[in-house]
Amino acid sequence: MRPCTQAWGDFSLEIKLATKAGFCFGVRRAIDLALKTAQESKGPIYSLGPLIHNPQVVNFLATQGITPIDDFSDITEGTLIIRSHGVQPQLIDAAKNKGLQIIDATCPFVKRAQRLACDLTAQGYQVVVVGDKEHPEVQGIVGWTNGQAIVVENPSEAAGLPVFSKVGVVAQTTQPEYNFDAVVQVLQDRMGEVTVSKTICNAVAERQKAALALACEVDVMIVVGGANSANTRKLTSLCKNTRTPTYAIETADQLDPSWFRNVKIAGLTAGASTPDWIIEEVESRMRELEEITSPEDEMQNMEVKTLRAGEIVKGVVVEVDQDEVLVDVGAKSEGVVPLRELSCCEVTSPHEIVKVGDEIDVWVVKAKDNEGRIILSKERADAVKAWETLQESYRQNETVSGIVREVVKGGLLVDVGVRAFLPASQVDRGFVEDLHQFVNQEIRAKIIEFNKSRKKIILSRKAVLEEEYAEKRQKTLASIQEGDVVKGVVRRLTEFGAFVDIGGLDGLLHISEISWHRINHPSEELTVGDEIDVKVLKVDKENEKVSLSRKQILPNPWDNVQEKYLVDSIVKAKVVRLVPFGAFVELEPGVEGLIHISHLADWHVAKPEDVVAEGQEIDVKVLSVDPEAKRIRLSLREAQKTVKSDDETSYQDRNSGKVTIGDVFGDLFDKN
Repeated sequence: MRPCTQAWGDFSLEIKLATKAGFCFGVRRAIDLALKTAQESKGPIYSLGPLIHNPQVVNFLATQGITPIDDFSDITEGTLIIRSHGVQPQLIDAAKNKGLQIIDATCPFVKRAQRLACDLTAQGYQVVVVGDKEHPEVQGIVGWTNGQAIVVENPSEAAGLPVFSKVGVVAQTTQPEYNFDAVVQVLQDRMGEVTVSKTICNAVAERQKAALALACEVDVMIVVGGANSANTRKLTSLCKNTRTPTYAIETADQLDPSWFRNVKIAGLTAGASTPDWIIEEVESRMRELEEITSPEDEMQNMEVKTLRAGEIVKGVVVEVDQDEVLVDVGAKSEGVVPLRELSCCEVTSPHEIVKVGDEIDVWVVKAKDNEGRIILSKERADAVKAWETLQESYRQNETVSGIVREVVKGGLLVDVGVRAFLPASQVDRGFVEDLHQFVNQEIRAKIIEFNKSRKKIILSRKAVLEEEYAEKRQKTLASIQEGDVVKGVVRRLTEFGAFVDIGGLDGLLHISEISWHRINHPSEELTVGDEIDVKVLKVDKENEKVSLSRKQILPNPWDNVQEKYLVDSIVKAKVVRLVPFGAFVELEPGVEGLIHISHLADWHVAKPEDVVAEGQEIDVKVLSVDPEAKRIRLSLREAQKTVKSDDETSYQDRNSGKVTIGDVFGDLFDKN
């Protein structure tokens, strides 16, 4: 468990988070698949039922264009995501027959249970599923047995079954182990052959064990998860069985301060469908409630209620200390803004927020405390103004600005006048590995969830970037013409080429258009992030596709080959490829010539590799040059003859043309 302790006077509350809590592998996989589909698909996207049992996540997915539906009979096009709980195979077949694209986000553990149930049915077993009859996962498993499986929820229901000669048992993946084992024991005592497949998800079992262990050592237990989540209900039931006061909530706003009165240690766990940002929000709110539930602060709150009239006044910062700020509000003495009242988000120093001379709005918290000081709050004054402005921005779908104050589990806390949460998945258009780079930076974002009564705001910077990118893309598409030379940034490398951003639009730079010379992979010439000039080869405005070329704006090595490689000249070359009819050699990067097999040697050559090898450097004679066809014919045989002839001529010149005994009998001497 991870302890989080805050102290207020003599009062302290320790918050412990279960070692296993929140998204399991299957749920996270389903969310990732859904978000990837939302990015890549251009048509309507639906999920067959809620993707997971968490209304907050489902609402967020709806903002990404993913609509949950219960029936696809009226849908004729688009993409259908199969939720993590899985469905009957008949539904998948029906969707495919309608021409819908299927994205199967079924949890791998659920899929395993489906396959086992199907196989057991085919082998003649009566399948018994241990689980909740109404749960979609269980209904899906039953569908894989052609509706022949029997569902039991507990040992007593198992005891009432007819006797079967062969029984195959599978479990709903979120079943508590003790219940599954008890059902199996009843079946083994009553039935003939019993084959047991323990399809309980290990992550679920570990989460339940962690929650049970934590509940035994805390004074109160908070379970976070969707009200319709079977996993969350089982966690709650397990914790309650320990006799520890246990409360199940969906969001932080459902926390009741009275739950924590006189509590020293509070435990926190979450169901498998609960995202990290909700857990973080609950944990943060528990810390805030801790201040309210401390005896000292209860007295302060009463005093605040009697003295605070909700008046907001302007003041000037006159001094900034390490843990408080003094503000001149025109009273007999300066007012004090404690560090915790400076911002809606946690800050380590007042210097991060204000400086001497700043004019700020403050809320009068106390006209006089025990020491006779005026207690003020900048955070509350900001909040009063901010909520109305933010609500209007949300209604009008306008962009808001804020300062990133903190990196938390699952995302960022942003000061927009009040505290807002920016999930990690909404920070940028792609995955961001290090969120700390945004701390203290001003960002622009859209509000994708707004609830003033619950003091909840969820932001999306990604939505702003996507709009800007789309606008930029449309401008580029409208203005770009074939033949244009534009600047671009390499965004992605693949085996077949590179994708280059030329202004909100990713164009394809095929590997054959990167360089005049042959390359095996784009990484030999390019790196992600490179800024390069490219030529527009083709524009498909309807499908928003652009083909690019880099080599066509580079010097063409074929432009002056006739001057560089004169016919009958001897030049150096490197063998780059062997083919049945000869060898291709490189004269320089981007310029290749062919040595026909008949020109490799002055004898019959069966295979080119009998004479040359790839990578070998050789002298060749230029037979012909055709720049337009980009063809150069070469000869190794003629080059060798020319070299030999030159050597003989040189030798004869040295001997003034006289014939020597060595010329006549040299071969005989060599043999001897």
